[in-house]
Amino acid sequence: MLVRARTGDRARRVLIVAALAASACGESIEHAPTGTPTTSSTSEPPPPPPPPPPAPTLSGPPLLFAPTATGFGLSALMIGGDPSVLRMHVRAAGESAWRALHAPAVPAPDLAQWSITGLNPGTLYEYEIGAAAGEVLGVSYRGSVTTARPPGSSFTFAIVSDTHIGSNLAYSNQGDESVLSRTGLEIATAEPDFIVNLGDILDFHEYGFNDPPPVSSLTRDAYVNYRASFGDVLGHASHFPVIGGWDSENGCNTLEEIDRSRSQRLLYLPGPDPETYPGGSPFEDYYAFTWGDALFVVLNVFTYTPTCHRLDWDPGLADDWTLGDAQLEFLRQTLEHATSRWRFLLIHHPVGGDAGNDVESAYGRGGGRAAHVGEQDLVHALMQTYGVQIFFYGHDHVFTDMTVDATHYTLPGSAGSIWPFSDAQTGYTQSWPNSGWGRIDVSANSVHVAFMGLGNVVLYEYTLQ
Repeated sequence: MLVRARTGDRARRVLIVAALAASACGESIEHAPTGTPTTSSTSEPPPPPPPPPPAPTLSGPPLLFAPTATGFGLSALMIGGDPSVLRMHVRAAGESAWRALHAPAVPAPDLAQWSITGLNPGTLYEYEIGAAAGEVLGVSYRGSVTTARPPGSSFTFAIVSDTHIGSNLAYSNQGDESVLSRTGLEIATAEPDFIVNLGDILDFHEYGFNDPPPVSSLTRDAYVNYRASFGDVLGHASHFPVIGGWDSENGCNTLEEIDRSRSQRLLYLPGPDPETYPGGSPFEDYYAFTWGDALFVVLNVFTYTPTCHRLDWDPGLADDWTLGDAQLEFLRQTLEHATSRWRFLLIHHPVGGDAGNDVESAYGRGGGRAAHVGEQDLVHALMQTYGVQIFFYGHDHVFTDMTVDATHYTLPGSAGSIWPFSDAQTGYTQSWPNSGWGRIDVSANSVHVAFMGLGNVVLYEYTLQ
């Protein structure tokens, strides 16, 4: 087993990585049974605990999702075997005793999934996954997770965008998974509570330009590749997805075509459902949550826009993007009832476009330049009325920031895309084409945003107070 310790000023965080190669060879990590052992009343030593069973082999790290103040979701992908044999348990960091073992739900033949409740807010927990013999676990993976923090707490989160990972990693005209892997390693050094991917998580250029994949198994394979490429950080920081055009849930597709990708996202990259985060979409494609002193509203500009936007051969219009009535009302109600000091919207691109030319504008490029185009004008007005400080978006594959009225339109680069767009295409006057990610540090009194190029080089930063 490969054991690596994480250090940092966050209370007692420990990162222990179980190497897949070691798991495949049948190695396991043995620890004491759950609970506190009793002392024998005789002079005879107590019998040794049973040996742990062989550790099952997981396909990459598990995925943390839908964290709340009192729980979290966990998805583990198996290589062969029956996922129902897996068990997991959890303890607060620094405690010696593990809580009871939990059996998983099995939503797909290769997936085990847990929903853990009864935890404390703003607390770092450790967890283990493996196969059990009685109360002894043959550990396949050890990870950690932080529950949602209460107001007054400081925290860090990370944003990536436009990873463009395909179902066949040998195909060249798609995102570079090695860039995503390197980004994941660099994000891990910041020890974020969670990660948001602003969309175009996947890529299907192999099957046409923004055409849906021909079968759902290709979407499944792409999500599996995404999870494996992002790496171990997904087992220590919860993941929130945003829908992008290349994720193939576009409103101009048929319902069957949309379901080919949506069904696999719900299985292999789950997010918060309306029961976890009340008021959101039953398809987990728009939702809102609070963390510390910040409100996060995640929006979907693609599924509820019925018109196609395919650049030159079917461009659509710059002002015909829409969130749809239900999502727009969800946004309005969420902002109207917001109490958090800091308020952020997160979306793949504005609900309109104003870029370097008409075709790129129709494709939704331009960020803050599009603040008053189409339905984005209404979204922008809501942001001014209800004090939204940052509109985070992706799509244009560069780092840039623009302030319109009282709101930053902030684009934190791309983490895999091989197509950085020029200022002539996007209309920007200042941008950075580097690959990388966004680091955001939030406290009760300030928000610090940093554009992190690969190598964890700070390209640009700003602070709100």
